[in-house]
Amino acid sequence: MIRKDDKGFWKAWRKKFCSSSLNSTTVLDGKYGDVDICDTFTEHFQNVFKPNTPECDKQYGSEVSALLRHAAHDVDIPLVEVNDIYRCVSKMKCNKSPGHDGIMTEHLKYGGSELYVHLSLLFNAMLKHAFVPEKFAYGIIIPLLKDKHGDSSKIDMYRGITLSPAVSKLFEHVLIELYEDQLGSDHLQFGFKKEHGCVHALFTFKETTKYFVSKGGKAFCASLDASKAFDKVMHCGLLVKLRY
Repeated sequence: MIRKDDKGFWKAWRKKFCSSSLNSTTVLDGKYGDVDICDTFTEHFQNVFKPNTPECDKQYGSEVSALLRHAAHDVDIPLVEVNDIYRCVSKMKCNKSPGHDGIMTEHLKYGGSELYVHLSLLFNAMLKHAFVPEKFAYGIIIPLLKDKHGDSSKIDMYRGITLSPAVSKLFEHVLIELYEDQLGSDHLQFGFKKEHGCVHALFTFKETTKYFVSKGGKAFCASLDASKAFDKVMHCGLLVKLRY
């Protein structure tokens, strides 16, 4: 509180007073036992992360595959240097849970310069051949209770956090560094953007409304909250739209 670090304060508060009181649920949507509860979570998250029109995403997938086959010949691909690997690894946070392969950020940070050479060779080959290993797309979904004081026996009270492989995270950092100048967004986008958030969106909305009202006009607002919209995005379809 002295440092005016609200986020750090509440993080320390939850660690001291909330985390120890949480216990794993013994019943979920009327199902008992670890096996049945696990199967219930599996079925739930399979439906959550499935597009509403999966057949359309498959159609877009064939178009993306065709684009990738020609990408290596039509685009000048930058070279991933060892120094690029070093900078990106230094940006990664420690003390994070590993993915399905058990590799943690600490393995990359303290793996030494020889590891960085092999990683640069791997990433250059992936970019050259427009190929990403299938295991890079694997993740472990951890269900977390949205409200620590909510009903833990209801599956709608949980949200999924995916633990991705550390090497795939590093590859994402490398891509962002290589193509950062091409990954800009509209200045009115506040979500999923560095140093932006809901506070900025609310401030913009409030000031805009105040301006028109002060001029004697009227301000009309329409809001849309699409359920599970981010989880159900057609990734192949999104890539095709970005292409054009």
